[in-house]
Amino acid sequence: MITIIDQPYRYTPVHQKLMVVCSSTNVANSGFRYVYDFGTFTVNVQPNGNGIGMLDLCPLFEEEVVLDDSHKGSYYYVVDITTITCTIREGWLVGGVFTISGTGSATMDSINVFNGEFQLSDGYKPNPSDHYRMNTFTCNLMTDLLPTTYRRWNRANEFSLSSYNIFIPTRLSDAGLIYFPTANAYITNTVENTELKQYDTNGTLLSTNTFPIDVDATKQMYYGVYPVNLDTEGILEPTMAFYTFRLIDAVGGSASRTYVYYLIEDDCRYTNVRLGWSNTRGGYDYFNFTQNSETSYQLERKQYQKVVGSYNASTFDFNTYDRSKTDRKVLTNKGISVNTNWITKGEFEFLTSLMRSNDVWIINDDGTQTPVLVDSSQHNIKSGLDGKLYNLSLNLKYSQPVGI
Repeated sequence: MITIIDQPYRYTPVHQKLMVVCSSTNVANSGFRYVYDFGTFTVNVQPNGNGIGMLDLCPLFEEEVVLDDSHKGSYYYVVDITTITCTIREGWLVGGVFTISGTGSATMDSINVFNGEFQLSDGYKPNPSDHYRMNTFTCNLMTDLLPTTYRRWNRANEFSLSSYNIFIPTRLSDAGLIYFPTANAYITNTVENTELKQYDTNGTLLSTNTFPIDVDATKQMYYGVYPVNLDTEGILEPTMAFYTFRLIDAVGGSASRTYVYYLIEDDCRYTNVRLGWSNTRGGYDYFNFTQNSETSYQLERKQYQKVVGSYNASTFDFNTYDRSKTDRKVLTNKGISVNTNWITKGEFEFLTSLMRSNDVWIINDDGTQTPVLVDSSQHNIKSGLDGKLYNLSLNLKYSQPVGI
């Protein structure tokens, strides 16, 4: 008989210890193994010294969990996430042959995992509802942006915008998404709808768009919240100067922080390089690198030595233009270095998830994306006397070689 002692939460980030722990009354049988059956494959686990079976699901499934990488996509969308189901069986040697018992199995509750992470410092098995709940104005969505990330907008007081809000400078040519959980039963929430409000430069409300929140625990949601996304869907107001996005409950109260996007001008001195990356909370984040960028090419030549001369002829000869050492293939890796202007401590802490993300794109002004790799393994920060951080530089490598 199998008894499940411990299993992950039903709606949870995938990058953490996802332990399924069980015991069996037959563990003393010769060659006993716990058989974790996932339908398409099985994993046999030897009991530990206490006769307990322990399996971490994270290494088995974390590569399957991916995000929709269409950063220009629909401005309101529901996407599938990975659902893990498992039946734990027991097997042992019968006549020298390992045999799985036809009885005594136990089925784990299905778990729905998304592309977020917990750290060891969070402790074992932190409750995702504590981190992803949506029931008050201090709840963060699936972004690493915090109220301390950017400087407070200098017009915030003029429009009575709360210090609990998150202020995000944005260009009209910026595209991007903001992710959030569904209003499922495994997350504490009072959320009912999304709310997008657009205002002109005088703070006059131009329009309000709302959409209901899905409740399916096998789903995740995003909103294309940047100007390119809103313009693509035909809801961007021509005179918009700033807009707010939040989740609201049934009576219009805040079920999340309010994200305030205000327009800024392009820096005409340099070409803007906008990066998007998968963050630690299960969504995407973005940053505009506004200072000088440099493109580089690294060439790797695959060569071989040809035999010169007419060996298979009646007389031997060769031409002065015959090639001996020959390029078989030239692999060209394109790279780009990008630089920030002066950034705050909050901005630097925000960018740490970019530095170690394995899903990074250059987001072009038309909303399309080019996959790149962060090629910098060390980041040196030069600190100014005013407490700011100066000129963070990143070396990026295009993940698609040139001329393949």
